[in-house]
Amino acid sequence: MHQLTCSLGLAALLGVASLTVPALSEPAYAQARKATAKKKVVRRAPARRVVRMPASPTDPAKDAALIVDGFTGKVLFARNETVARHPASLTKMMTAYMLFEALKTGKLSLQTPLAVSANAARQKPTKLNLRKGENISVDTAIRALVIRSANDVAVVVAEALGGTEGNFAIQMTAKARSMGMRETNFHNASGLPNPLQITTASDLAILARRLAYDFPQYYFYFALPGFTYKGTWYTTHDNLIGRYDGADGIKTGYTNASGFNLVSSVVRGNNHLLAVVMGGRTAIRRDLEMIRLLDQSFAQIAANPGMVASRQVPWHAFGETAPVLTASLAVSPAAPSQPLPSSLVTPPRSNNPFANLMAMTSPAMSRFDDEDSAEKRTASDEDRSILSPVARQAAVPAPLAASTAAMPAPNAVKPMENRPAARAAPVPAIRPSARPPYSPPVALVARNMPALPPPQPRPSLMSEAPQGEGDIDTNPTPTPGRNWTIQIGAYADQALARSQLATYAEKARDILGEAARIVTPAPGTDGKTIYRARFGLFAEAQARDVCSRLSQRGQTCFVAVAQTR
Repeated sequence: MHQLTCSLGLAALLGVASLTVPALSEPAYAQARKATAKKKVVRRAPARRVVRMPASPTDPAKDAALIVDGFTGKVLFARNETVARHPASLTKMMTAYMLFEALKTGKLSLQTPLAVSANAARQKPTKLNLRKGENISVDTAIRALVIRSANDVAVVVAEALGGTEGNFAIQMTAKARSMGMRETNFHNASGLPNPLQITTASDLAILARRLAYDFPQYYFYFALPGFTYKGTWYTTHDNLIGRYDGADGIKTGYTNASGFNLVSSVVRGNNHLLAVVMGGRTAIRRDLEMIRLLDQSFAQIAANPGMVASRQVPWHAFGETAPVLTASLAVSPAAPSQPLPSSLVTPPRSNNPFANLMAMTSPAMSRFDDEDSAEKRTASDEDRSILSPVARQAAVPAPLAASTAAMPAPNAVKPMENRPAARAAPVPAIRPSARPPYSPPVALVARNMPALPPPQPRPSLMSEAPQGEGDIDTNPTPTPGRNWTIQIGAYADQALARSQLATYAEKARDILGEAARIVTPAPGTDGKTIYRARFGLFAEAQARDVCSRLSQRGQTCFVAVAQTR
């Protein structure tokens, strides 16, 4: 009986189980099948490719920088200034020069209509979206060239002055040669990609000076913050205008081959500097590098006012210039007293102005050559507000702040009227040095300078091509296999070069060891003697390795072959 009861109990238990299990498991199984079916049809979007943005603001393969006294052409700072680079839309500086020349000779007036051809209308962006058969005035064309950087307008101007863009490019190159721009070749009027369209920072400085001093009556166009065409407001690509103390133009440029380029004019009091930065990784990084180099130069001028000329620039006589800020946007290694944008200071990594940017990741930059789109893009670690006066006010070095605080505010920008041209001040010719055969950079040349010592007269860095040859007139003597040096700069006098070597050696003793400090004279681009500051002697592989390690630390250097006389 007990056995029967157990059997019935077990059967009942099994019966309940047989009834219960399907009731619980069947929906779960069905749900699992549905989930599996859904997974089969779901297509996940590919992961967004993210790259790490390097610390240096410029690409070493595209980098160049130059700062000159606008009045005399005296070189204050130089880096790769004679190495071949692509100008991109800096080409339009010459296009504008040719247009100004036609105005001066009376061939055109500001109201002359320029016809738009089918060739002009089909140019790639950046453009004003002109249509075949339309006309634009010369005044509008100038604004579109220097503010919008419109490629279709550049072709309109070229065809009006040269018949065809090809003929106009020949005229542009001939004009460049007559100015002393010996390394520049133009093949179009816009700067759109062409492997044969090359220039140098040295040549661009010549062109910038000629634009400013040959045509002061038209120079105000470069300082305009924007213009309106057919109801649309177009803002300048030059981020320094209205943001940097004394900035009044000149031009930006970008293609994938060139990187982000900028030529800037800055007037403070009676001092005028012209500066070139080429090969920026982004527009903001290029602008920060420009600001850093300009602040460094103005700090040197504050310490030694006689190093540059002092007089009024001729275009101020026309009252046509952009407002000059009363605060410097110094990129100083000193910690600011008020917080910067959180995207640039969280988390803190270094006192180097580019170190925080390096630490972040950003999407890969587009490979398109549209300057307007490129200038508007920012990497994920960038914030355009870093260029504002408020963000940089606290970083102004005391001597520089004192020297700029008392500067008078210039006249406001106003529309230009037709008026007779003023006689431009004579522009002394710059004699660019012969460019060595171009070869790609062989070592990463970091552009992030360490904290500077107190300003000294003209510590300009005159970098030749990265594999240039130098002369050693003292020991050590180069021997086969150990005839390479590491150059950190070139300076105006021998004592300054030795001082910079000593400072550099102290900061990098763990890498340089007991390397000899070598100072050798060489002819500078302005005809004066400069003194190369180098460490050596090394085997080639050792020199490249040491320079690479120094560059990763934020020091500036390149390798160079040493030869005895």
